[in-house]
Amino acid sequence: MWLSQLLERNRQCFPDRTALIDDHRSVTWAELHDRTARLARGLAGLGIRSGDRVAVLSLDRIEVLESYFALARIGAVFVPVNHSLLGPEVTAVAERTGASAVIGEAALLDRHPDLPVGLRIAFESEEFARLAATPDPAPLPVVPDDAVAAILHTSATTGQAKGVTVDHASFRAIALGWLASAAPADDMVMVNCCPLYHGSMVVSLTYMAAGATVVLMPGFKPQKALTAIEEHRATHVWLVPQMLRFMLQARTLRSADLSSLREVLYGAAPMPPEVYAEAAERLGCGFRHVYGMTEVGGPFVTLGPAEHPAPGDGLPEVLPAGRVIPGMSVRILDTDDSELGPDAIGEVVVRGPGIMHGYWNDAAATAEVTVDGWIRTGDLGFVDGAGRVHLVDRRKDLIIRAGQNVYPAEIERALRAHPAVLDAAVVGIPDPDYGEVPLAYAVAARGTQPAELMSHLAGQLAPYKRPRRIELIDEVPRNPAGKILKKLLRA
Repeated sequence: MWLSQLLERNRQCFPDRTALIDDHRSVTWAELHDRTARLARGLAGLGIRSGDRVAVLSLDRIEVLESYFALARIGAVFVPVNHSLLGPEVTAVAERTGASAVIGEAALLDRHPDLPVGLRIAFESEEFARLAATPDPAPLPVVPDDAVAAILHTSATTGQAKGVTVDHASFRAIALGWLASAAPADDMVMVNCCPLYHGSMVVSLTYMAAGATVVLMPGFKPQKALTAIEEHRATHVWLVPQMLRFMLQARTLRSADLSSLREVLYGAAPMPPEVYAEAAERLGCGFRHVYGMTEVGGPFVTLGPAEHPAPGDGLPEVLPAGRVIPGMSVRILDTDDSELGPDAIGEVVVRGPGIMHGYWNDAAATAEVTVDGWIRTGDLGFVDGAGRVHLVDRRKDLIIRAGQNVYPAEIERALRAHPAVLDAAVVGIPDPDYGEVPLAYAVAARGTQPAELMSHLAGQLAPYKRPRRIELIDEVPRNPAGKILKKLLRA
């Protein structure tokens, strides 16, 4: 079983190296191995068995990963829950997955007193401390690699989140393929700015597999992230582009010592060229793009530092997403599910040992995203002659104006190129003459007028691509992963 083997290998190779750090404490690999084994036996003593689903509700902290590893060691299924969800949404997750227990932070558990579970354990409680010190030497069960390890919920930018079932073999396949591409050194320290409750947490598990020290952040604050990089001499930081933008705006950036940084890993949303240009100049380190999907097991395409522009070089409008990692395969399909050749735009589909078993108890939804063993990503893109995947837009966001394809991402990039625009989003709206036309939303500096932005676009885009109108808003709605919530804008 991969997650247990990960701990056993790192205890053997790096027993005294720090494995995890949070705001309260740190643990070595030997301590993490032994503590999760004791916790696993303690949870089994409470009646949690192989196949049982256990919800985990918490901000990022060491106990979250301890719980994941402990549950995996007895064959139970961990179900991370987004801590920002409201009561009915958390209840829906527990009911959908049939969770028998919930583990998490006391304050968050107190917000949801009516969860339909038989067992509640707070990280801060004496009970959790006792479980993590269980002396029982009984052997832990052997869990097969094809056993479900987790139900990870999608980021739900369009509707109700779906529970993605992934097994231990998926974690192993993605980790080994990613590490073969990224070729990390043995002394990594990674500051993880992304939440541990959905597929992005696979990035942390992957770097842990290489023996990295992972620093956990209980919610992103730019100045705190900079402090963590400096204090722990971090070599890597994992974030979304909006987080990087906020870090560049932080007052302490100029005085922070970030000389230890080797790579900024970023994903979940396109990197604005101006943010990359400033970050490359000011941080002086490499950048690695992470393209992943929960249904595919996590990150499966990467663009490494050598393929990013050097500071001061002319920036392309859009960077490629990168090349697929070893073990996984990518194709581009047309609307008839026929494979397209190089440079032709179609839907990106993925196959390999990292892909999900399916959506939990939802065969119909699973069938919608699979085609002959391939997973539909919902992304439109192409593969160039060098084997690099390029992303164009989300398939569901494509606007067809009088038979012509209009890609919202292209309009958003053009808007963000205006010096007064801080952020932008574009959706399609019905039109009696053309079927559908773009509507743009922009966050802009005070005093900026829509007419000024329309004039700017006139020099950037063909007439059929230009939005019907531009509305100024205070903030583009995004989920915690940094993805635009276009369902709110359409509403």
